[in-house]
Amino acid sequence: MATTQALPAKFADAEEMLHQAAAAQVGFQDFGDSDYLTGLRVLLQAIDRDLQLSEVGRERVYATVLRALSGRLYSQKGWAEHPQYLRNEIRAPLVIVGLPRTGTTTLQKLMSLDPQFQGLEYWIAPNPMVRPPRDQWHHHPLYRNTVAALEAADRENPMARLIHDVAADEPDECLYMMLQRFVHNTFGASLATPTYDEWWMAQDETPNYYRHRDNLKLIGLNQPDKRWLLRNISHLLYLDSLLEVFPDANIIFTHRNPVAVLPSVCSLIMIGRRAILGPKADARACGRREFDLWRIGIDRALKIRDRYPERFMDVYFRDLVDDSIGTLHAIYRRFGLTLDEATERRMRAWLDAHAHTRPGFHKYTPEQYGLTAEQIRRKYAGYIERYRL
Repeated sequence: MATTQALPAKFADAEEMLHQAAAAQVGFQDFGDSDYLTGLRVLLQAIDRDLQLSEVGRERVYATVLRALSGRLYSQKGWAEHPQYLRNEIRAPLVIVGLPRTGTTTLQKLMSLDPQFQGLEYWIAPNPMVRPPRDQWHHHPLYRNTVAALEAADRENPMARLIHDVAADEPDECLYMMLQRFVHNTFGASLATPTYDEWWMAQDETPNYYRHRDNLKLIGLNQPDKRWLLRNISHLLYLDSLLEVFPDANIIFTHRNPVAVLPSVCSLIMIGRRAILGPKADARACGRREFDLWRIGIDRALKIRDRYPERFMDVYFRDLVDDSIGTLHAIYRRFGLTLDEATERRMRAWLDAHAHTRPGFHKYTPEQYGLTAEQIRRKYAGYIERYRL
């Protein structure tokens, strides 16, 4: 996304320009309360301190920040125009969490074929609004823009879609809607900003989850009785906040050996980092970050898992790969759901159509990211032993 005017030499000096650009882009100006400004300013300062960007990189970082600001505007507009959203209850959402690359995407895509659920479609999540009828999506400028952006990304790096399948009209992660307060894992992961990470890890994300809840109420306003199916690997770090805001959530917790997980997630993150940082993208720095971060995530998650066992079901990646339909039946039984024959047929057809993306086609090693299998086994030993991974 090209800017219409030159960026200041420092991103920290671009705050007003970013706000003006967001308002001009979407056509309205209410950003809501000012609690997001602290995170925004920390992020802009970290970009200046931690990154050396080419002009292309600067444009892409600018677009990343602009996207989150634009999302705030859509939320505020939607809440103002539809105050009845407050009466919409979010009851017993199903939430898929787990380390990255543990089958969470496959699980969400399969379960989203069940019409009893609603999810956060990729094109809507960054720009919350009352979800339009599906047959109108292809007329919506935001939908068309999202399709075009994904097609351009495919042309730039065809492997990215195979590693992590994204479609404009399918549900995806909550993270795209949780950037609006500028307190989120995504910024440090995609932009490689350790200064921001140091600040972010000390923050309370509970306000993010209350805003997230209100955005869900808005999006699902026309389907208030339809159960939500959500997914976000970063929830792993903040399950206490999630359960404060959604105390009746049912959590599907996926598990896979971290020796396979960590190089896989690094390979995915590095696609985005190279697009922004070019040859300066540091694979070993990525490895160090993810190696430390997800151990913290697992430690936090298991404490909540042990405190509220009735809210959780554990799902093994190997079971999802070897017997996807059997695993789904087990999930449905655990949470008192019905998997009907028509939905199961759709799930089986999806699995057949996506067989080429099953594990094995994508190769990576820990050493590519400055790690070793033994290092990973030692750091995650308790988790590996607990779940016999």
